[in-house]
Amino acid sequence: MTSASPQLAEPSSPSRTPWYVSSAPPRQRLRVIVVETIASLVALAIVGALTVFTHDPWLIPPFAASMALVVGGAHFPLAQPRNVIGGHVASATVGVLVGLIGIDVLWAGALAGALALGAMKLLRMSHSPAAATAMIAVVPVIPRWEFVVLVGSAAVILIAVGLVGNKLNGVNYPHYWW
Repeated sequence: MTSASPQLAEPSSPSRTPWYVSSAPPRQRLRVIVVETIASLVALAIVGALTVFTHDPWLIPPFAASMALVVGGAHFPLAQPRNVIGGHVASATVGVLVGLIGIDVLWAGALAGALALGAMKLLRMSHSPAAATAMIAVVPVIPRWEFVVLVGSAAVILIAVGLVGNKLNGVNYPHYWW
């Protein structure tokens, strides 16, 4: 009895690209990159100038990350005005409240950052750079409640400049306000 052995096909291996070939998205047009960079510079320079003129802490590091989202990731929920402004104000408020407890600033910063994340999630205003704002607000030299107003005002400036930058790049922004 002869049995026909079925032909076994060679298992097909997935095509692999070499490790040194990037699978990242293509680079944006130079014009888009330049407009995003200039919009970020203008927004941060305005906020920085307010710091110089008033001697209050308007310009804080999380705002650079916020501008990167507003002009570079305008389609993300994290970049929408509600999330940017609301996230920073909520986080600054949480940070001020935690700072009032009087615990060591290191632990207060950790607690404020975590609680700010929870507060933003509850309020549906997630904006990851704002968690760092809460950590800054616990520092004793920061002017407590005034800081909340400064942060909210600065976030409005970021959004206003971001609107112009995104308009110049032909980006539909914002996707929602509130």
